[in-house]
This record gives sequence, structure tokens and C-alpha cells, in this order.
Amino acid sequence: MQKIFFDSRILDKAARDAFGLTEDIMMENAAMALEKEVAAEENVLIATGSGNNGGDGWALARRICAAGKKLTVLEVLEAKSEACLLQKERALKCGVNVVNARDAENFLNENGNGFGCVVDCVFGSGFHGEFADEIKCLMKKLNALECKKIACDIPSGLDSYGNAAEDFFMADTTVTMGALKLALFSSTAKDACGKIVVAGLGIDRELFESGTEECAMLLEESDLSLPHRKKQNVNKGTFGHTAIVAGEKTGAALIAANAALRFGSGLVTLVAKDAAKNADKKNIPCELMAGDEFPANTSAVGLGMGLGRKDEDSAAYLDFLEKNEDIPCLLDADIFYSPRIKAFLKKRTACGKNASLVLTPHPKEFSVLLENCGLGKYSTGEVCANAFELAKKFCACFPGAVLLLKGAVVLIALTENGRVCVYANPHGSNALAKGGSGDVLSGLVASLLAQGWSTKESAINASLAHALASRLAPCDYALTPLELIQHVCEL
Repeated sequence: MQKIFFDSRILDKAARDAFGLTEDIMMENAAMALEKEVAAEENVLIATGSGNNGGDGWALARRICAAGKKLTVLEVLEAKSEACLLQKERALKCGVNVVNARDAENFLNENGNGFGCVVDCVFGSGFHGEFADEIKCLMKKLNALECKKIACDIPSGLDSYGNAAEDFFMADTTVTMGALKLALFSSTAKDACGKIVVAGLGIDRELFESGTEECAMLLEESDLSLPHRKKQNVNKGTFGHTAIVAGEKTGAALIAANAALRFGSGLVTLVAKDAAKNADKKNIPCELMAGDEFPANTSAVGLGMGLGRKDEDSAAYLDFLEKNEDIPCLLDADIFYSPRIKAFLKKRTACGKNASLVLTPHPKEFSVLLENCGLGKYSTGEVCANAFELAKKFCACFPGAVLLLKGAVVLIALTENGRVCVYANPHGSNALAKGGSGDVLSGLVASLLAQGWSTKESAINASLAHALASRLAPCDYALTPLELIQHVCEL
């Protein structure tokens, strides 16, 4: 895992104070990191802004110019900060070719096809709102260039939470300075950042990050643990009994049940009204069991997938979970529409105790859940724009529960030692944008819960397995839920 910070400017100041680094030294190291990324390109365009992000661009221009590369600085905004002015002065003394903003459109129209690389050094951290019309037009043209695109620190147009202005810069690589920023790990940012490289600013990264508390943790591929079986003297009961509730749309529960069985659960039962006698009609695979009630040895419950949104659809199952609060449960989809959900969560998380509970909503469902829990009325767009803060708000209200908020970047939030902690998983692919993908994830989480994994371990490892399996799909538009389950088995 790697640390993620909300505002790295605090880290910059701390590094200057603690280690005697000057702004000039840090900027030189930033430019050096950018230089490594453009080393193979012969004709480089650097778009600069007025602040220190622009200063990094001017420093890069001086270094490239000294190396004899062909380059042009497109001064989108006139230099204003002290550091930016100094770096511009140095670059101009080296003979750097400069095009100002008013000539930018004609220049790009005439020379746009000749660049090997464009470097975005216009806006860094601290940007908010929308671009001025002329900058929006310019960003659109830069994005249209058919060449390698590199962003300095944060792609222009992203704010501190990763929300984007219209026509934000879309980089192939983002060289972020000193440490990872939260802005780089929103679902929107996934289309802006490309590959993310952390550049050192003159001291070891661990030293740079020391003394400042992170706001989140980045999950890495190496953090994945799979439920491999280490002992030989075992039986099916050793690996838990997952009960998946089937309701109005049986297919969702069947997908989740298949995922639970393939991810290591020793036994899986579909629980539904008249399930046993209707098993053949519902095309329940022979390896799955079906019953009208929860098995006596149920070790985890998955509830909500295709359940139905009427109160009577969920009442009996919530009653069971309230009476058996030691049985871990996975809640998803339709259960968030239940008028009883707030009372259930309050009882389950009373006094901050471990609720043995994982919730896996997508943004629309999270919007419904927040409203039903009395935490505010938010549109789906507002949930996406404020996902980080809303996830923390939910977990602060229901400590003991683990929230897995789905999206292009998955956020997993939970309360640890009195503090809400957030883990970001950016590893999934767009192949997951298909009905049934979320049901696979529900089954994976429920399976780990049934096998005795903690709620935190279950959410993190199921999410990573789900994401990494999606990247094994040979075709980004054709992945089906059952193929996704198969890819989980190939990890």
C-alpha cells in the first residue's frame, strides 16, 4: 500500500522546514523527473501557467534546451509566482522558443502534427471551478494532438477531490511531485491521469511523507491475498457456508452464489421462498443448494442482489440478521431501499462495535442509502463528486460497518481506532461496466466472510480480485459475469 495525501503543499513546506530544502531545489528535482519522461521525444511542447506548476515547465524547458532538443513553450498564462518568474527568466536566457496565448491557436493549427510530446504545466494542485473559455478551447486542442501527453503533478482541470472541469487535460502519464494526491484517484481522474509516476523532490520519499497523516491508502496489486487452502485434512465445512438470498430477479443471486462457490466457500445455498421445490424451474446449478430458510450452519449471508424493493421482500431476512448479529453479512443493491435499513444499521453498529457487515452500493444506491439513513439527499452526480467525504460521513455514523463504494475507482471506508480510514482501488477496467459485475463482487465478499476473513480483509481482497480479474478479459466490451468469475480463478 502507498499513502495518499489531500494537499501535498503541506508536505512541501514541512520538507523545506525540516530538511532545509529550498523551493528552487525542489523545482529542479521536479523538472528532472519530467525530463526523464520526455527523454525519448525530439519535439516537445510545454504548456505553462502562472504559478509553480508553470515554474516546473520553464525549468524543464531550460534543461531540454541545454540538451539540444527541439522545444516550444506555450505560455498559456503569464508567469506570476516568484519561482515561476525566476525559472522563466533562466529559460529565456537559454534561448527557449516561446509562443504566447493569443498566438496559440494559429501556432497549434500550423504545427500540431509535428510534436512528439506535450507537457501540461498549466494548473497544479489548488485548481477549482471551470476553465475560462480561451483555456477550455486550448485544452481541447492539446487533447486532440496525436502525441504522447504528460501532466505535471496533477492534470490541469482536476480539483483537490479529482472532480474535473470541462475539457480537462487527458494525460498518458502523470508525474506527480513528492507524494500521491487524492485528486489522482477519483473515478473521473482515471480518464485524466494515465500512468502515475511519483517524483522525488530532493529527499527520500519516506522522509518527505513523514510527520503528515495520510488521508487514504492506495491498494496495490501486491496487496491481494487469495483464499488458497493450506491444510490437507479439511472438509467442505472447513470453508464456511454462504447463504445468498434470491428474490425477484433470481439471476443476480445465482451470479453471486456462483462467485461465492468459486472463491472458496465450501457450501453455498440459495435462500428464497419455495426455493427447494422450484430449484429446477429457476435453473439452479446442481452444485448449489436451495432452501426456504437459512441453513443451521450459515456462516455468512449475502442479501440484496435482485431482491426486490418492497418491504415484504426483505422483512424476514432482516429479522434473521437482527436475531443472529454474529453472522457476517454482505448487503447490496435492493436492500438499501428498505425503510428498515437505518434502524438495522444502527442496531448492528451500536456503540461502535464490529458489525460484521460489508455494504457494496454503486453511486445511485449509495444516494438512496444516504437518504434512507437520514444523512442527506444527494443526486448520483453529487455522490460521485463527493464520494470520498460522503463515504467518510457514512462510516462515521455507522462505525463497525465497512463500506465498499463502487466506481471506476473503488473506495473502501471503515472506522479503525476511532478514525475513518479509506482505501482506494483503481485497478479495475471498463470491462466491468456490464450488468452482473457487481453481483460477482458481492459473491466474492460473502465467500471470504463465510471463510472467516474479517470484514476489512474481505472487502479489500474481494475488490482487488474482482478488479484484477477484469483486466484478464481479452475484449473490453464482451466480458460476462460468468467469464469474470472464471478470470478470478486464473489470478
